[in-house]
Amino acid sequence: MDNDYKSIIILYEAVHLIFSGCSSTFYLGWYSSRVMRTLKKMGYSVGSITATLPQYMIQTYIFIHYLVRLHMNEFWLAGALTVWGVWNAVNDPIFGYLSDKTRTRWGKRVPWIAIFALPLALSTYLVFAPPGDAFVLGDISLFIWLTLTIIFYDTCYTIVVLNWTALFPEMFTSNEERSQVSVIRQIFSIFGLIAGTVVPAILASTMGWDTVAFAIGLVAALFAFLSLAGVEEREEFKQEKPLPIIDSMKYTFTNRAFLIFVSYNFFVQYVIAVVMGALPFYAEFVLFQDISLIFITAFVSAILFFAIWNKMIVTKGPRTTAIVTMLWVGVSLLGILVAADLVTALLVIALAGMGVGGFMILPDILIAFAIDHDETKTGIRREGAYFGFNAFVMRFAVVAQAWTYSLILYASGFDEQLPVQPDSAILALRVLLSILPLVASLIGIAIISKYPYHGEKLEKIQKEIALLHDEKKQNLERDN
Repeated sequence: MDNDYKSIIILYEAVHLIFSGCSSTFYLGWYSSRVMRTLKKMGYSVGSITATLPQYMIQTYIFIHYLVRLHMNEFWLAGALTVWGVWNAVNDPIFGYLSDKTRTRWGKRVPWIAIFALPLALSTYLVFAPPGDAFVLGDISLFIWLTLTIIFYDTCYTIVVLNWTALFPEMFTSNEERSQVSVIRQIFSIFGLIAGTVVPAILASTMGWDTVAFAIGLVAALFAFLSLAGVEEREEFKQEKPLPIIDSMKYTFTNRAFLIFVSYNFFVQYVIAVVMGALPFYAEFVLFQDISLIFITAFVSAILFFAIWNKMIVTKGPRTTAIVTMLWVGVSLLGILVAADLVTALLVIALAGMGVGGFMILPDILIAFAIDHDETKTGIRREGAYFGFNAFVMRFAVVAQAWTYSLILYASGFDEQLPVQPDSAILALRVLLSILPLVASLIGIAIISKYPYHGEKLEKIQKEIALLHDEKKQNLERDN
């Protein structure tokens, strides 16, 4: 059976199980075990909605909301987002290390997710619920509000999502299984992306941004709790003693595969942040159209190409797939330079969205093999440390996006109070959506081409990690 159909079959089997009721003895044997494994994969994967829903609402609308709707000065806004990035420099690695050290009867990761899911909902609401705009509060008060609330949000988001993502390489160890689960996760991610980007555009004008943000936060918390039904922390990893913090940092920052990945991922996230944040400006001030159809087009085209990128990951390896997807997205977005109407813009976005499907699948697969390498050196699983530092770098991509917007829009003469922008501002918006993503993509390609786990080395690390896990399991059984 071709691997690109397996994820679809996994979804089918789970739905079939739900509606058939498991009454037949056929399900009591091998097939029952297989389907339960499928349900575990799906249960875990619904956490993708938590990871994408509030984050993409903030990433897409935070700049235009505070700049255009709340009239905040662009440099005060960039300053608040910079403080957010600095906070990430502290909290992501720290929470990753604390997660790795946690030992409870419920596991290392589950307690963190369960405790901070509801605060995540509250913090999402607060980011979009200042008590007034810049005319009422002033830029300084609005700066303080945004800084404090987005730090609160990011703390909750980091704790919940970092611990959820840290379970992925532990629960799924082969390239084939990781690619299958990654596709399932990204299918759920699309629902989160659509809800986080399209729903606010449709409902915020009638319900208010604060109400929409609170609803999105609650849904994110709900799916965080639901994902726990699919979580299975392996006993052989629960018994491991964590490394001292100095040794942990040494192994992390000497892991070549990880350093290459995290540098590449910075540019992936920068491209996503720049494009997602610029599209509402482009729709409102260039096309004079609602943003909803543009986002839906991008995400539908991404879904359609999941199976193709999944097959390429398995047959050609994640490194080759990463190079192809970055080139695809960077080149296709050049069409924005000439797109002057909605139909042409939708064609360009659909073409770029096909490559974005690969963007979504690849990061967790690439980082997983870097973590596997670490385990072969240290003898323990340290997903928290790696996902923590990766999250830190990803947030700086958003900070880079904020300053990119502030400087380019300021230099171009963009005025948020004008319904029709000057030609220089229109050109700046086109550059944000085309030239900058291409440059970032080319840099990312140069970096990821050095990723070591490709071909024979990829096969070797999978065999080594499988043997190591078998040995740990045997040691645990012998000790018990």
